[in-house]
Amino acid sequence: MNKNNISIIRKGCKAAFAAVAGFFLLFLAAGCDDINSLHQKYYDEGEDIYTGVIDSLKTYAGYEKVLFEWQVNSDPRIAKVLIYWNQRMDSVTVDVNRTQSGPVLMSYTLENMDEGSYIFEFMTRDNEGHHSLMKEATVIIYGQAYAGVLRNRGISSIEIQTNGDMLITWEALSSRDIRYATVEYVLNGETKSVRVENSETQTVLKGLNSGDEISVYTTYLPENALDLIDSPRRTYTLPKWKINKANFSIVTLAGDNTSVNGDRNLARIWDNSIANPGILHTVENAAGFNFPHHFTFDMSMPTDIVRFRIWPRTDAGAFTGHSPRYFEIWGTDELKKDASDEAYWKSDAWKADWKLMGDHTIVKPDTEDEQKAAWAAGWEYPVSNSAGRSVRYIRLVIKTANWQNSNCVNIGEITLWDEDL
Repeated sequence: MNKNNISIIRKGCKAAFAAVAGFFLLFLAAGCDDINSLHQKYYDEGEDIYTGVIDSLKTYAGYEKVLFEWQVNSDPRIAKVLIYWNQRMDSVTVDVNRTQSGPVLMSYTLENMDEGSYIFEFMTRDNEGHHSLMKEATVIIYGQAYAGVLRNRGISSIEIQTNGDMLITWEALSSRDIRYATVEYVLNGETKSVRVENSETQTVLKGLNSGDEISVYTTYLPENALDLIDSPRRTYTLPKWKINKANFSIVTLAGDNTSVNGDRNLARIWDNSIANPGILHTVENAAGFNFPHHFTFDMSMPTDIVRFRIWPRTDAGAFTGHSPRYFEIWGTDELKKDASDEAYWKSDAWKADWKLMGDHTIVKPDTEDEQKAAWAAGWEYPVSNSAGRSVRYIRLVIKTANWQNSNCVNIGEITLWDEDL
């Protein structure tokens, strides 16, 4: 290659290099312009400024109101706290009043709120319009609908004691939110109030009479609730005497089963014992006595019976032994025939002069636990006003074979009431 050719090549390379370099510089210049344009709007707007989010927010629901407690940090710029609800359609502004440096504890109560579930949002602001991020809280506010479904503490029984006091026996608590129950009544024209603590199982009321009324309501405090809330009131009419079994006596009518195993005669069914030996126990297969077996007693005075409870022999296994399965209970105010009139008492003729107070079948529950519970509790039955009114004499008719399918009768106890709870 001659020198002229080499010179041409060198000039061409320089030109090419200059062209490439110029293109590269042009590309870089264009690239820098694009990068600057991406960030320019942020440079123009400047840095965002946020105030601090509230801290330690607590809520306490009340009856148609809610109490909030929170803390704002030590930033002196924070001037107010805004609270929003109903999808920010409702709001309230709470001023931050600083009396010293450091965090500020604040509280606010919203009143006259509709009952329901709410989402509240909290935001702080300064006087320049800067604000914080939102802080949320979900609250259920109580009201009439909630209070209306609260259950009263249940009453198991109300009984008159021998000294005339009224004894209330309470059922177990149905809710851990119950704080206490209240019994109110009027005595000698003055309203009395008795507070019943959760630990109490019985309450004695003095000075009241049969037919008087008491009012019971139960006070609740749900978790984190602001207010105590009362259940609806329930009114009870105080009962007459649970019929005094000390006045009962055996009546022997023609055909009644008078066989006695040991000293366990009919009077045992009102001795307040439901286990052996405090039971009725007839002689098995006693001569002359077959189903249906009849037993009669005198309560000593006419009474309006509205309910009764009968117990089996509870020291025997549940739903076994000689306790009855099918029985009737009859009542009358007087004996219209002589007790020795066999034609009358040994037939069904007597039933025309008596009132049938109940024809019952004792049903065996499905599970073993239910069977044991039923056997220990006995069975309570209502008596209609027409059947139980003005009754003095009671006749039990054990209709057919017992749980053991034997010709024998065991009864633990019977109790009768002359006024319903």
